[in-house]
Amino acid sequence: MKSPKSIIALIAMSLATAGFVFAAEGKTENKPGKCCAAAAKEGKTCTHECCVAAAKEGNNCTKCGGSGKIQAKKKKSESK
Repeated sequence: MKSPKSIIALIAMSLATAGFVFAAEGKTENKPGKCCAAAAKEGKTCTHECCVAAAKEGNNCTKCGGSGKIQAKKKKSESK
């Protein structure tokens, strides 16, 4: 039979590992795909079918190299 100390140590290490895994899971980088970024520089939107479908869901197209949710552009307000 294994000693209780080794079982407790094993449980503590598994809980710590699970904590690191779940903490890293919530952090995703928001970046558009290459085609979408190029179209945005020209002031247009990407017309690829996969990008249009992902945009309807509010996401960047992962097929074209994007990740995360689409971020709304912030407008610069003029203050006097």
